[in-house]
Amino acid sequence: MSDIYSTTTEDFSKFTQIPITVVKDHAALNQRVADEFVTLLREKTEKDDMLTVILPVGPLDYTYFAAVVNREGLSCRNLIAYNMDEYLDENDELVSVDHPLSFRKYMEESFWSRLSDDARPLPENIRMPDPHAPEKTTAFFESIGGADIVWGGLGATGHFAFNDPPEPNEDQSAEAVRGSRTRCLTICRESMTQMAIGGTNGYVEIIPKRAITLGMYELAMSKKVHMTFMRSWHAGVWRRAFFGPVTPTCPGSFLQEHSNIEIMLSEIAAQPPLVNVTQAIGEEEE
Repeated sequence: MSDIYSTTTEDFSKFTQIPITVVKDHAALNQRVADEFVTLLREKTEKDDMLTVILPVGPLDYTYFAAVVNREGLSCRNLIAYNMDEYLDENDELVSVDHPLSFRKYMEESFWSRLSDDARPLPENIRMPDPHAPEKTTAFFESIGGADIVWGGLGATGHFAFNDPPEPNEDQSAEAVRGSRTRCLTICRESMTQMAIGGTNGYVEIIPKRAITLGMYELAMSKKVHMTFMRSWHAGVWRRAFFGPVTPTCPGSFLQEHSNIEIMLSEIAAQPPLVNVTQAIGEEEE
């Protein structure tokens, strides 16, 4: 393969063992993932087992999850839902749920509040890493041998959750990135910029500078990793992560080492990247 950025999705599928699925758009992607979630939940519920999932904020719209749960008449009482990260305030406390960018607020509004009281997960099973005891998150996932599944995407830096490439004053080794644990950190400037473009329309000041995140260690411990990409700029990101070198400069590339990974793309993310000097409005922004 001479150039990962010009290679088509069909050609990638000829030489990789990673399943790659292309769907029409973001709505179709959300529906497919919601259906996958409900299938897993039903299987666990029928066995009276617990389904443990790691959930991102950003790549997925959980109103689809809630709609399918309600349509199927299921309960989430057999669910442990772990958010992979959350913003912190200047004192390294979780941002208030009233903050416009609170991940906890988003999950409540898009998922949990849309379920009946008896279908919601038990309060203790809606979880978030604790900035005062991040080691407890690591211990939890070690105790269960990893989550059943983690859904997620990658940022422009190749970050998975808030696991960005190491800063110049940090350990640059592959072992440090691959083995990173749940921790509090300062969000890198590149990711702040990406979030200002994609999430706040340039309103940089509202974005908290700190966050707590699951590390690559806990994320990769999951029994299955299902990655989703739906934006035009994702076209280069997933190619670099899954078909470029495994390197600390792209933390998501370490997922190449996982034994059970799936990639789902919208049609716009599946296309080879278009280099556009005019920075014209992309299809997903119209």
